[in-house]
Amino acid sequence: MIQYNLNIGDVVISDGPATYTCFGLGSCIGLFIQDRLTGLSGGAHIFIPESIDTTTEDNKFYSATSAVQNILKQFKERGSTLAYLRAKVVGGANVLGSNIETGEQNTSSVMQQLIASRIFIAATDVGGKDCRTAHFKTATGELIVKVPATSELKIY
Repeated sequence: MIQYNLNIGDVVISDGPATYTCFGLGSCIGLFIQDRLTGLSGGAHIFIPESIDTTTEDNKFYSATSAVQNILKQFKERGSTLAYLRAKVVGGANVLGSNIETGEQNTSSVMQQLIASRIFIAATDVGGKDCRTAHFKTATGELIVKVPATSELKIY
């Protein structure tokens, strides 16, 4: 099984069994998508909600728009039909406690992108004030979310 540790701006697709991990998701979003028909899966670590082209020379996708569009494009290029995709979304916390609420904006932007593309959202663990670490295991479809501040462990 392949292990992917997704850093900010990473978008990765895999053909076989894999585990995708996003550490320290504060206001960032961890997006995990699986096509149970083809076996393809993917993950993204999304930094900002803005719908501007933030693709960089190092092939990073920082905004919700660029990351979601890129991951869905990769699924299509590898033979997936978007109707068979299932997404799980983690993060979007307001860790700084400020009025800017980047986490809420990130969550809203990612969810709008998925809904507009008619992607089934199978699970969410978003909002709040605490950072999370997310592990998505494609072999079982499990999303394991750890909240270090409270020692809470959730499985979706």
